[in-house]
Amino acid sequence: MPAPGALFLLRHGQSVLNAEDRFTGLLNPRLSPAGKDEAALAGALLASLSFSPDTVYTSTLRRTRNTARIVLDVLGDPNVPVLAAWELNERSYGSLTGRARRELLSELGPEVFRFWRRSYYGAPPPMSRAELGAIRRSRAFAGLPPEALQATESLSAVVKRVRIFWHQHLRPRIRAGEDVLVIGHGNSLRALCLVLDRLSHAEVEALNIPTGHPLLYRFTPGLVPLVRCGEYLNPLAARTAAALVAAAGGT
Repeated sequence: MPAPGALFLLRHGQSVLNAEDRFTGLLNPRLSPAGKDEAALAGALLASLSFSPDTVYTSTLRRTRNTARIVLDVLGDPNVPVLAAWELNERSYGSLTGRARRELLSELGPEVFRFWRRSYYGAPPPMSRAELGAIRRSRAFAGLPPEALQATESLSAVVKRVRIFWHQHLRPRIRAGEDVLVIGHGNSLRALCLVLDRLSHAEVEALNIPTGHPLLYRFTPGLVPLVRCGEYLNPLAARTAAALVAAAGGT
């Protein structure tokens, strides 16, 4: 049996709605200029390890797919298979979707705001049928099953779909010795870290994953991470970026 492959997790580069500090969720914005630079820097960090993925997984949302294209261009691997999976999509933020965080914090107060944004089981109020229909008609959701688009979601619901994806898709490839790059979102990657590292609810609520910083997981033969919570390729810069995410209230 081959040695297990490596897994890299990468949160997409900053989107234009990230730059405006809005709840993006299932909306489909493009990368900001800073986000394109983050993707290129992530590609350079991966290239410094001579990393060449066998497979890349993204969500179905444009900001992850564009990040993948930039990373693979930097790596000089444009022909690597890029597979889009709705299970890696960002959490549905319900009625918070598209709203400015500062505005909502003032409107709701810190306790309710944090419960809806960061708690494990808390889900915001659902978005309207009209808002849901507009997202359903977007290119990112064409042909996807009904369960791919929820009117609202808790982090626990994201963990459920990501856990299934890990067992059905990622785990078999890594067990077979493939090196895999997953480009996802703040919440779908937090959910995957919970699955990989068996994080407690408190640990995953406190976890912040910054945009554009590759996170490496290597595994024992039993697919237990060699380093719990993985290793950032640029630890100091990643810690600084994660602290900024935390200071802004988290993912």
